[in-house]
Amino acid sequence: ARQSLTESDLNTLVPDSSYQDIKKRLATYKTGFIFNPPSKQGTVIFPGFDGGAEWGGPAFDPETGIIYINANEMPWVLTMVDVNQNTESNENNLQAGQRLYIKTCMACHGAERQGSGNNPTLIDVNKKYNEDQFTQLVTSGRRMMLPLTQLSVSEKKAIASYILDLKSLQKGKFIAPPRAEDAYYKMPYSSTGYNKFLTKEGYPAVSPPWGTISAINLNTGELLWKNALGEYPELKAKGIPATGTENYGGSAVTAGGLLFIAASKDGKFRCFNKTNGKLLWETELPAPGFATPSVYEANGKQYIVIACGGGKLGTKSGDAYVAFSLPDKK
Repeated sequence: ARQSLTESDLNTLVPDSSYQDIKKRLATYKTGFIFNPPSKQGTVIFPGFDGGAEWGGPAFDPETGIIYINANEMPWVLTMVDVNQNTESNENNLQAGQRLYIKTCMACHGAERQGSGNNPTLIDVNKKYNEDQFTQLVTSGRRMMLPLTQLSVSEKKAIASYILDLKSLQKGKFIAPPRAEDAYYKMPYSSTGYNKFLTKEGYPAVSPPWGTISAINLNTGELLWKNALGEYPELKAKGIPATGTENYGGSAVTAGGLLFIAASKDGKFRCFNKTNGKLLWETELPAPGFATPSVYEANGKQYIVIACGGGKLGTKSGDAYVAFSLPDKK
């Protein structure tokens, strides 16, 4: 995956007004070296928080020494803000909740509670949770969200008053908990969230490919082949070659010469020739398969199965496992 982003890398598939917008924004960010530190002006993280090589893991063929890796090339922008370390003696719950949100919640849920990256929005969350349910969620955690065990009862109440817009609690006096000195509470900065660098149309601000699958010979280090993984139907309809999409999941390689992978935003399951990368087959899943397929045998017949959970990247959710096999010989 690419490891730096300059003006020459920007997305030119969009209208000129959109291109000029991302060009203007890029000029305000810190760019260049892949390990540039975070900044208040905004630092471009590329190939991104979820890239290059994907968390689903590579597939490895022990007979050939070839590894198959899917990757993302999505630029993100990491922007830091100052954190108020001072607890005012006359704070009410709303004021304390806003302060604690910046320190504790904003990095995942965004400066305006709009959500960021794959983290959900908190806008109108009071339609889903009451104070007790929200406090339990904060205490126990859920899915990607870890339990916020460092927060006291009064701090959870203050955050709830802010996020759930609980008027009856907001004007109440905030009681700061006594606690020993802890470096966590002296962190001078927080971030505004996991913010992707996108065009006005919602495409990555960088030119394609945005998602890839590659074969690398581990014995020599040679890149044998590399394909875009996934496509946008509306761009394909305009005659634009496959751009790849963000992808979450991994691949499975077989002794019979095949490489299977779903993972892409377009919700397709694909099979490639593992030697040359030629696409041999693809099918649309009931929901995107953001997972790694599994190959198994039952009653002498080989199957491959993929979990179709979807839900990421604004895609529809699903609850199906879909298995495939070759038809029986007649």
